[in-house]
Amino acid sequence: MHHHLCKNCDHTFEGNFCSNCGQKTNTIRLNWHFVKDELQYTFLHINKGFLFSVKELLTRPGDTVREFLEGKRVKHYKPILLVFVLAGLNGLLSQNIDYKGFMPKNDTKNIVANEMPKMMNWIFSHYAIIELTLLPLFSVCSWLAFKKYGYNYIENIIINCFASAQRLTFGLITIPLMYLIDTKYLLTFSSLISIPVYAVTIWLYLQLYKKHELGNVILRLLLFGFLATVVFFGAILIACFIFLYYLVKTGQLEIN
Repeated sequence: MHHHLCKNCDHTFEGNFCSNCGQKTNTIRLNWHFVKDELQYTFLHINKGFLFSVKELLTRPGDTVREFLEGKRVKHYKPILLVFVLAGLNGLLSQNIDYKGFMPKNDTKNIVANEMPKMMNWIFSHYAIIELTLLPLFSVCSWLAFKKYGYNYIENIIINCFASAQRLTFGLITIPLMYLIDTKYLLTFSSLISIPVYAVTIWLYLQLYKKHELGNVILRLLLFGFLATVVFFGAILIACFIFLYYLVKTGQLEIN
């Protein structure tokens, strides 16, 4: 068989792929044919991976997460990348939502209230960062709550990546409605929508651990919910402190 010299790592090998780094033997010149192949691969990868994972999370979330953890992964989009993509889409589609409708108007003394819409817009436009920042913390909570069921901490990160992706998918579905609702009802609507959004996470966990005793799973879910709530509001307090510190530092707020 003919020997090839890898153009990437200079390794000598036989066959169609380098045995050292995996690069193809046939590296064609970059042209329109190359662009066409790349676009076809990208579309097929999204269609077979991204859309498949989203469909599974909408129809059989817990079962598909369990199968992924057990090794059935070839059809799935990478979980962490899935969160990035969905969070990015959420941020992109929701960045023009007007949050000023439920804020005090023409109140020059209330600096915090006047600056709050900017903070909320920042949160939505950087939602991928926020989701991925909280994921390791929520995963500690789920690992502690469901420790006896055998999944390690890293596996809990993957579980929560899928749970986050599921919530973000339902969030994408509701974003068009937020543009249609009067801004003064936007906060109420967002609060009501959060109930079914987090209910689907409960559905995922109940299905994931359906082989265990239901009562025990529910108790562990309550513990997980309590721990996650403490973490979430702790993060909110820290964010508010940083926000107030920024206002003081920039001279927009004076402390007497």
